[in-house]
Amino acid sequence: MSGRAGLPRGWLIDVEGVLVRDKSYRPVEGSVAWLNGLVEAKVPFCLVSNNTTHRPEQLIAALNQVGYRLEMEHLVGALGLGLRWLRERTLQRVLWLGTPDLADYWTEEGFTLVREGACDAVVLGVNPHLTVADLDLAFDPISRQGVPVVCLHRNRFFLDAQGQPRLGPGAWAAALEALGGAGQVVTVGKPGEAIYRQALKRVGVEPHEALFISDDPEADLITARRLGMQTAFVLSGKYADHGILGRMDEADWPHVVCGCPADLDQHLNSRP
Repeated sequence: MSGRAGLPRGWLIDVEGVLVRDKSYRPVEGSVAWLNGLVEAKVPFCLVSNNTTHRPEQLIAALNQVGYRLEMEHLVGALGLGLRWLRERTLQRVLWLGTPDLADYWTEEGFTLVREGACDAVVLGVNPHLTVADLDLAFDPISRQGVPVVCLHRNRFFLDAQGQPRLGPGAWAAALEALGGAGQVVTVGKPGEAIYRQALKRVGVEPHEALFISDDPEADLITARRLGMQTAFVLSGKYADHGILGRMDEADWPHVVCGCPADLDQHLNSRP
């Protein structure tokens, strides 16, 4: 599959909206057979995920439960990059504004979670139950202490288990940026470049040899294209049609638009 002219040598693949529809983890039609075909053919690929609702091992287990054949080495995730960013700077006391379900994960990884008083960083992840009162806890750390805000990713919204759009960390990050202060806002997942570079390193290809597949052309594919990758926008997740492209610069449009990953080979093979 990857040896033919014009086809990528490495595949970088979003998870939600590409392999599964939403947080229900119902597989996208045809995607299980498609991805398992890459596994069988030993095509270099990795999942590039902004998921911050599951531990990495839980995410892989959830995908395997619905038929995928994946190992931990196939995953490059925003959660792991966030942990590494904090550790490299010895920022140990964290105000976690993501899902409470991951509180134990942070403490098991050696961090101290605080709700008031001094902290080293404010960390944002997906939390559909986040309130204004929760955001208020970040006021002093950001505006007076100048601690960094670590946004695990900047997605404006995600689809919950019922397929309904919910506000994502990108919306909360924008609110906290408005506070000003001396602290920087750092994005470790998509659309920040670090997760793309880590994925390319994992797969072992140069940007021009890679294809990035996502259901979010704004949050995922613009960065991939600007880094020199081929890009594919699939209509199996957040967007049912390509109307979203109308609000993007034409230079950032994806190279391929198709219904789902299983349709990709036909589109790639038909390109000049």
